[in-house]
Amino acid sequence: MRIKKLTIKNYRSCAATTFEPDEHLSVLIGPNGSGKTNILSAIRLLHALCMLSTARSSEFEESAFTPAELKVVYEVDGIEIFYAAKVFSVNNEKNQDEVSKAEEVWFIPALSGRRRKVGVPMAFIREISNLGSVNASSWGVAARREHFEKWLKGRQLVPEALSALEKIVGFVRRSKYYSASQFTNPANAPVSFEVESDSKRRVGISITGHKRLLFDIYQQHLVKTDTYAEFLGIIGPEGIGLIDSLDFEEIKTSSSNYSVRTGGRVVRKERTNLLVVPQVKIAGNTLSPSQLSEGTFKTLALIFCLVTDRSSLLMIEEPEVCVHHGLLNSIVELIRVYSQEKQILVSTHSDALLDKVQIDNVFRVSRTSEAGTTVSGIKKGMSAAELGALKDYLRNEGSLGEYWKHGDLEQI
Repeated sequence: MRIKKLTIKNYRSCAATTFEPDEHLSVLIGPNGSGKTNILSAIRLLHALCMLSTARSSEFEESAFTPAELKVVYEVDGIEIFYAAKVFSVNNEKNQDEVSKAEEVWFIPALSGRRRKVGVPMAFIREISNLGSVNASSWGVAARREHFEKWLKGRQLVPEALSALEKIVGFVRRSKYYSASQFTNPANAPVSFEVESDSKRRVGISITGHKRLLFDIYQQHLVKTDTYAEFLGIIGPEGIGLIDSLDFEEIKTSSSNYSVRTGGRVVRKERTNLLVVPQVKIAGNTLSPSQLSEGTFKTLALIFCLVTDRSSLLMIEEPEVCVHHGLLNSIVELIRVYSQEKQILVSTHSDALLDKVQIDNVFRVSRTSEAGTTVSGIKKGMSAAELGALKDYLRNEGSLGEYWKHGDLEQI
């Protein structure tokens, strides 16, 4: 399961951008303003479409804004499935896209045996998948299933095609994004947070940024998965030595809630929660996450994302930020290892990172006033003679990072 080809039109700097990522690892290089982040943001639009409410995603209205157009070729079990969407969105104060309306169609000739397109929003497919995991006797579930089945039957979507679309939506829904800018200033990390003592659910904690990361690590700490043990092994003394240990102290807290029933009867209810205190040990000192350096916190977040996340698509923006070269080498090696399990897209300005990847994995991003953002594979953009000369250079003289640092890749 992977993205085989992506075409982006009328989205930020992407006037008509085509990108064919590697099935495992794609490294995007290029100067500031070339559009590397915009390519990753366009892929994140797919996730936003997947998570739209079905009521909103099934509607389509004209807008004063020109819609962005996304076309994606997915490869599912060796079969190509084509998806296209017109997306109306606005950019909020955090430079994030808020999708309002979309028109989505699929082209599935290999499974449907028909040439026409099928208009099914990803949000509908997500809803169908959710209903499949809910007890049919639950209130309203049977009626909603019947509604969706009739809706799909009217579009003549065969079961095999629906199964493939569910796989794609699951792939998009589980996609993850990491940016170093998410974890700037570790002082924003809480020194503690509360969870319900029974369910371990959050109590009054935001689900973004530093707080979300610590809560997610705590959840993994509770269930003691193999991936969490692997994470601790990598960041600990036997791994890269980022920290000595990571633990969570749990302190019981209690409070009382009062409610007034009919007739003026006052009811008191005791509630017990847990105050969770993350503790990081470095060089024998016990620190709160807010006391960590920016480089340590960002590296901790990136490795946790790489190791414990089981998404099939991971986007990483500038992993080199605040990380010294020696540690960056270890992180790049981890990225290469985990790219065998999932499709990973990385944007970077680091020549040290390029030193650790293959030519086939590198894509040059550039931008002109006429064409907007363009993406080209380094290898595909070279003649046989140029490729031979580069390979000879890499064997005998220098590295790919050096080659790029001197500006030679910009000429391809």
